[in-house]
Parts: sequence; structure tokens; C-alpha cells
Amino acid sequence: MMPIKFLQRICAAFTVLVIASCATVDKPIPLPTGHWEMTSSSFIDIGRMPGLPRATLKFDDGRVSAFGGCNTANAEVRSVDGRMQVGMLATTRRACPEPAGAFESRLFKLLRDQPYFRIDDGLLILAAGEHSARFRRVGEKSPAAGKPPA
Repeated sequence: MMPIKFLQRICAAFTVLVIASCATVDKPIPLPTGHWEMTSSSFIDIGRMPGLPRATLKFDDGRVSAFGGCNTANAEVRSVDGRMQVGMLATTRRACPEPAGAFESRLFKLLRDQPYFRIDDGLLILAAGEHSARFRRVGEKSPAAGKPPA
């Protein structure tokens, strides 16, 4: 005859296994694809520094390319728990006049900080710490086409 404590432990273990087998595993949030242009950020009210092209991000085949108005950066990227896990950024090192240099540094820091990301009403939104940025898709029709950037 089996002791009652032993049977209780077996029943508890079986219950845990049944509950665990019923749990659903969330699918990872897919990374954005294509080319995106900054519309606004916490580090500047508009998506570009006056006199410079807009900052951009391009996602392709597990890589992200960023342009901050002066320099470019590239890295591997993947989606982990709603965050963009950006690998080591390889950047060009051109000297940027201020305030463009500070703007670009903040953009690249935002990427290094593994930002949370989501696409909301056709805008890609990145946020990490005190900084955030919004991007609109470039070169493709999006659900927000025709709407002014937020």
C-alpha cells in the first residue's frame, strides 16, 4: 500500500503537467520589414535635423540598417519578448556638426538599448528608457497612407 503523501505528490505533479500542456505559448512579435523614415522622436520634435535628410531604418533578412543624418549603422536584429534585440552596431565615423551629432548619438543609443517596438496605425514606434521615436514606412502603401504623420 502506498503512503498518502506519495499519492498526493503524484497527483500534484500530474495536475501541473496537465495545466502546463494546456498553456499557450505566445508567438514572437515579427520584426518590421522594409524601409522606415523618422517622423518624430523624444530627442527632437521633427524627424530630421534642419538641412539633413531624415533619419531612417531599414529591416531586411534579420538585419537593421540605420541612417542618422550623417552616419550609418548596421547590426543583426531579432524580436525577443516585444523588444528589438539589436546586435553590436557597426557604424561609420564621420564627424557630424552639432546638434546633428547629438541627435544621431541618441538614435543609435535607442537602438543599442534594445527598444520595445510596435506598429500602431501604420507607424513604427520604438521606446527604451526616456527616449522614443516614430517612423513611417517609405516606398510602400501602408494603412496610414494619406494621413499626416503623428
